[in-house]
Formats: sequence, C-alpha cells, structure tokens
Amino acid sequence: MTPFPRTTKRKLGYSIDEVDRLIARARDQYSNLSNRTLNWRELSSQSFSMVKGGYQPEAVDSAIEKLQDTFAERELSTIPLDLSNLRIALLGRVARKKGKRFTRVGVMSLGYSRKQVDAMIAVVGDYLDGGEKLSIEEVRDLKFKQQRGGYIESQVDSYIDRLVEHIQTERFSKPAVTPIVGSSFGFTGFVDPTDPGFQAY
Repeated sequence: MTPFPRTTKRKLGYSIDEVDRLIARARDQYSNLSNRTLNWRELSSQSFSMVKGGYQPEAVDSAIEKLQDTFAERELSTIPLDLSNLRIALLGRVARKKGKRFTRVGVMSLGYSRKQVDAMIAVVGDYLDGGEKLSIEEVRDLKFKQQRGGYIESQVDSYIDRLVEHIQTERFSKPAVTPIVGSSFGFTGFVDPTDPGFQAY
C-alpha cells in the first residue's frame, strides 16, 4: 500500500522517491530529538520533481502542512511567546503604499493580482493591530488571480509563509495542556492526520 494516492500513469505528480525520503526524515527526526535535519519553518517550501504516475500533489501538500504544524507545536510549546520580530517583518509590507507592497514583474509577465494581494495585506494589518484572528487554514488556502505586471509570486508566497509562522507561534508558544494522541503513521505523539495518504503510517 502506497502512503499517498498516485496520479494516473500519464499525469504528472510528485516524485515518489523524493516524497518518501522526506517522510522518512520526518519520522526519524520526530523519534530522535537530536536529529534536526528538517526545519519546520521551511517545510512548506519543499519542492519535488514532477513525474508521471507520481503522488497526487494535493494529498502530499496537505500532509506536509500537517507535519509543519506538528513540528511547530512540538518546538514552540517549550519556548516563551515572542512575536516581535515576525510582527515587525509583516508590518513592513502593511506600511507600504497600495500597488507597491511587493516588487512587480515586467509589464509583459504574469504575477499575482496587486488588488487582491493588497486586500490581503489590509486584512493582515487589522489582524496585527488586534483585530479578528486569522486561521492557518484560511491563510494557506489563499489564492490570487494572475495579471500582467502583478506582484512577484515568490515574494508574496514567502510573506504568506511568515504569516503562517506568526499564527503558529501565537497558537503554539505555550505549555501543552493536553497530551497529543498517538498517530496511525508511526510517530508517537504526532497529531493523527485525516489525509487518506497518511493511513499507511
């Protein structure tokens, strides 16, 4: 039984070997505290080769997000809450003028919609000023249309990663009050993901 559903033989998916190696590293790191080969802050930026008949990207991406939250909770729950540096970094973009919050691609190239990204930045500004809380799920689900002369996608994606880190730090930087239930994929203490692909573990 494969750990994740696969694409059809003619459709591209994530390299099975590369994904399996990442999962193996995560299993090893979770069971061995001294083995810090994975940085939970960088898990969301993991990339894999695309091959025919590979793992379905959606299933792998969802599982990696759960892995990131699991590692984040494990590390952050042991340290005091400190959002100062992340807050300063996020507010830096909020303070910029609309249409200039990120670098723009060339006029003939496609980037993220400036209007949609600026609207997102406004919501982040309200959140950082004590407004309505943002959930990790809704931030990760953000999608932007493309437009010519839009914002460089990698810059916006990096900003969203830092926003997720801020929310994770806010949520997890406190003593754990409830033991984490054992997981079905072999990591004692892992939160049990709901992804079908993780049932093999």
